[in-house]
Amino acid sequence: MGDASIYAAPRKVTDLGDCDFYHTMEIPGYGLVQGQWDLRAGIRDYLGNLGFAGKRVLEVGTASGFLCFEMERQGAEVVAYDLSDADAWDLVPMAGIDFDAEMSIRKKHIRRLNNSYWLAHRAFASRARVVYGDAYSIPEAIGEVDICLFASVLLHLRDPFLALQRALSLTRETVIVTDRLARRSLRNRMVARLTGPHMLFLPDHRKGGPLEAWWYPSAEAVVRMVGVLGFNRAAISHHAHPFEGVQHRLFTVVAHRV
Repeated sequence: MGDASIYAAPRKVTDLGDCDFYHTMEIPGYGLVQGQWDLRAGIRDYLGNLGFAGKRVLEVGTASGFLCFEMERQGAEVVAYDLSDADAWDLVPMAGIDFDAEMSIRKKHIRRLNNSYWLAHRAFASRARVVYGDAYSIPEAIGEVDICLFASVLLHLRDPFLALQRALSLTRETVIVTDRLARRSLRNRMVARLTGPHMLFLPDHRKGGPLEAWWYPSAEAVVRMVGVLGFNRAAISHHAHPFEGVQHRLFTVVAHRV
């Protein structure tokens, strides 16, 4: 399904030394490989406790592919979408940084991240297909999907609504958005409840960063955004997972097209 010309040719990668892993996973023939996020214990919560059997899924931001291969294991046909080293990372143009040098560093990392996906893809004998590009240019040639997944992606995008709009124009049934909860004091959490849906702007010139993260959207803001796009029957859940050994709280929004 979809225009076959848009799919990337599988890359033969066999050496862990050529890879950067975003996800911790057990890879056949390699054993336990450590990544930044370890989602293994709470994978069902992370994915909104949704069933994937018989569904066609677009995963935006597949990284090392742990979620891709898990959904495929459950019976999904997955189209994995991500940046390649030919694409530009959505970096914050912080005054005073050497933007070209920073972008060069990110492109090398993207190449190694893509390698981690292809090494695991081969080891799992995956049939998932890959399309490369930025989140604002998701091609219509992918065709319709039943489910779209944004997993820890929106915080890295200058325009999260535009990315959602592009992906959800192809989505028939359900969108899943998982992202980090902002670390706030009790007072700030109380203010947030009063102000309703909101997005916290992360780049701070006083700190010179972050360069790779733009927003902490609240779960309620995500519900509002996907509702505008026609997915207006939504539920919010919360869970925690270790990132580089430290537990982080996240939310998942599961919203259905009505």
